[in-house]
Amino acid sequence: MKEREKWIGLFCARLFEENNIRFIQELQKQGQRENYRIMIFSLDTCVEEDTENVPAELELIRLSQYISLDAGIILAESIKNYVLLEHIARIMHVKEVPCFCIERQIEGCYCLFHTEETGFEPMVRHVIQDHGARKINMLAGFKNNLYSQMRIEQYKKVLAENGIPFEEERLGYGDFWDRPARREMQRFLNSNLPMPDAIVCANDAMAIVACDMLHDAGYRVPEDVIVTGYDGINEGKVYSPVLSTCIPDNVGAASFIFREIHKFIKNKVIIPHSYQIEYRVELNQSCGCCKKSQNDHNKVVGKLNADLGDSVWHTLAMNNLISSVVPLHTVREIAKILPDTEYMWCDHLRYACVKENLIYGKEDGTFQTMTTIMRGSHEEFTNTEHTFHIDHWLDEIRSELEDCTFLLLRVLNIQERAFGYTADALEKIDRRATQRCDEFSMFLSNSINMVLQQQKLNELKEHLLQANHELAELSERDAMTGVYNRRGFFIQFNEMLQKTKKKYVVLISIDMNRLKYINDTFGHAEGDFAICSLAKAVERIGTQDGICARFGGDEFDCVFFTDDKAFYTEEKIQKELQNHLDVTDGMQEKEYPVTASVGMAVKEITKDFAIEDLIKTADRLMYQNKKENKRSGADYGRKKTNTKKGNMSI
Repeated sequence: MKEREKWIGLFCARLFEENNIRFIQELQKQGQRENYRIMIFSLDTCVEEDTENVPAELELIRLSQYISLDAGIILAESIKNYVLLEHIARIMHVKEVPCFCIERQIEGCYCLFHTEETGFEPMVRHVIQDHGARKINMLAGFKNNLYSQMRIEQYKKVLAENGIPFEEERLGYGDFWDRPARREMQRFLNSNLPMPDAIVCANDAMAIVACDMLHDAGYRVPEDVIVTGYDGINEGKVYSPVLSTCIPDNVGAASFIFREIHKFIKNKVIIPHSYQIEYRVELNQSCGCCKKSQNDHNKVVGKLNADLGDSVWHTLAMNNLISSVVPLHTVREIAKILPDTEYMWCDHLRYACVKENLIYGKEDGTFQTMTTIMRGSHEEFTNTEHTFHIDHWLDEIRSELEDCTFLLLRVLNIQERAFGYTADALEKIDRRATQRCDEFSMFLSNSINMVLQQQKLNELKEHLLQANHELAELSERDAMTGVYNRRGFFIQFNEMLQKTKKKYVVLISIDMNRLKYINDTFGHAEGDFAICSLAKAVERIGTQDGICARFGGDEFDCVFFTDDKAFYTEEKIQKELQNHLDVTDGMQEKEYPVTASVGMAVKEITKDFAIEDLIKTADRLMYQNKKENKRSGADYGRKKTNTKKGNMSI
């Protein structure tokens, strides 16, 4: 019978930091004896007030609710954000499994706290009592930082116990990292105070800076000045001299966790209580307790060189990914290029999926239905674009997890916008492995974001083009009748003039009869109806070779291109126009006729052709026709078709 899967969920931010890596390595070392594997939910939020990524990282945390876990572990000091911390704890409580929280008190959780005084205080005491140091400088962390202040108080306490007065100038704030530590060390070296016998540092990184600067200034460590660190980073173990430091008892912490898990499995009862993680002093060369020796650095240098090479190749591949994404238009296209850009890794599962809607060019949607966009292992890529429901997410990759010890999960996101997640199956975990996963997640997130932004830009461009087209139409059309206005007439005419192969231009000027009578007698609404009716009739007499437009009020102009100058006549135009007017919807019920006067002019298209001259001629002839209609009374009759011959100029 196959043994059931045994997973411990671990939630952590800034996974690449050594203190986190060392704890996880010890957890894995003890857990593998009973075939426990560790599922790491790797977050970015590491400041209490930071809320930018919280909505996206909540999506990653929620993945834990769909799988069977034996326990949850929260590295709370790395995450800090209470929204995330409480959400993780709530999921573990709902799942009814033990939840262990390190460096935070959360209701219902086993709480593990580092006991600072068990390490730093004994180290200061060792320097004074075992090495006889009396002049002792300290490189502390940040001002007003809880852990930095605790170590300062222990430093002062041990000085007082041994009758050594505290001197403010011998305390420097190195902020736990290189540059501020160098500034404070330079101040120590330039001080008028006698050189110290020892420098106790609040972490190993600052201790290495102290050793370097003492060496550059001509002092020997530990012969002239003792230097000690705190927290036991790997660099301190391979540094020369090897650092004397204090290291947390990760062995004891991991043992406590597994003991409580075993109790829960046996009794099915969760009884949260606290555990103190003590620090122990680890004496070495930098305090003089161990003789200096020529360390074998081959393995260290080899590993660093391998990590550097991997970083170079991975960065090149990620840059290649970004470059390849620039011309793409959809997330689906990203899935197609991933096998070509992810060529640098070959020994473990690398997986990525996104919200299904993204595949179809939409950014909305939730982590309910997901689509695989990359699945690779041992240089083989298979089964992309498979869609599944989120509660089956582990089933998607279970077959590739046989030999893995760690499953590292990262969210694909840009701040609060979550796209999907990545999963990397690893046999062992170290800083470079975690950085590689971070890099891939970051570059893929940016790639997806680039494509989505490009989609938005393209949509915006389409909308702008459509809007411009509509604005152009509005600027060329008469608002009331919908036919071209004077501006539209000239634009369309000039375009058609450039394209036409016809020989003649025919210009027809049309003006409604007795519009004032209709307005004054029946109202302006009826006048508008009459104008719109005439506009429809004018449009209907147009052909594909013509343009009709309202030039203002009740005046309309039509222009036609023809090879037969006798094809259009005033009588033909006037009759066709009146026929269209008489059958206009609603016209039969009106108490007034709608008629029009017409003038027509024809001119051959030549190099010096000017439409303005033709318009003036047609207008003049139209007004002659209007006078004749008025004299004859043709413009008064009820629906009398004016067939009187108009005027024509050639």
